[in-house]
Amino acid sequence: MKLGIKVAPGNAWKRNIEATHPAMVEIWYNASKPADYDDMFAYVSAQNLDIGLHYWGALPNNLLTNISYPDPSVTKPSLELMYATIDVATKHKCVYVNVHPDLYSLLHVNFDTMDIRVMSESADSSSTCRTFIKNILNLNDYAKSRGVILTIETVPMRDTPTWNPNRDRTDVINTHQMSIDVLIDLAHRGVAIANDLSHTACNLISNNHADIWRFLYDTTKTLSSATRLIHLGFIVPPYNGVDNHDSLDNPVLNSDDAIPNKKQMIELLKLFGNRDDVWILVEPKTDHVKNYFLARGILKSAKVLTE
Repeated sequence: MKLGIKVAPGNAWKRNIEATHPAMVEIWYNASKPADYDDMFAYVSAQNLDIGLHYWGALPNNLLTNISYPDPSVTKPSLELMYATIDVATKHKCVYVNVHPDLYSLLHVNFDTMDIRVMSESADSSSTCRTFIKNILNLNDYAKSRGVILTIETVPMRDTPTWNPNRDRTDVINTHQMSIDVLIDLAHRGVAIANDLSHTACNLISNNHADIWRFLYDTTKTLSSATRLIHLGFIVPPYNGVDNHDSLDNPVLNSDDAIPNKKQMIELLKLFGNRDDVWILVEPKTDHVKNYFLARGILKSAKVLTE
């Protein structure tokens, strides 16, 4: 596995890269504001590392892009932004573009305040899934033709009205998220997967730690051959379908409250024992440098780190 670090405009990205000398970086990429990344691309393209783009995009009316919702005024510009992101990845020799699966509803987003709200009724799930799969397969073919890997990320089933790191995880809203079964289907069709461990664990809402752990392990194993990217994280109670972005030095990681806990993380990572084609990073609330080195220790314990 190639260990990397998450970077974004305004998060001390250059200092963090210089402090860690990672094998790869994943850029939080707002496709609606491509000019914000000129300096970052100029710097990272000159470094000896792999570059990935984590796609985000909003339309002029602040709707989160959605390539599946039955409204061409949403799907057409959404697809255009995704194709444009693949072109940007090609231009800057990025190795992958990572996207989230769509929602059955439209979501209003504010990337500055990190606020979200559901803006529509839930669309028909069957037709929305079919449209999503069709468009992703087309995007996947286009990415391959451009020498870029498209990855689809596992996502939590529930959310909160804000993505602020200090949010109240008990303030739950239903964003009508696609099931992880859709990603399993895409994996069988040859599409690469990004397994965010905390997100995957959020696909089973239960009070039973053992059940969620077994679901996480089995799903990770099922998706392992198609997995090209891992976000190393964990959830803590309540196990209500809402994810958790925390530091790997939180003492809870050594307890059974964390799913996966540190021991379980190592067990999951061993599923990728001989893989040098998988990128991995942490998405903590703060201190990306410290978490890079904590992750490095975990990967070394699992004997999966590609130096």
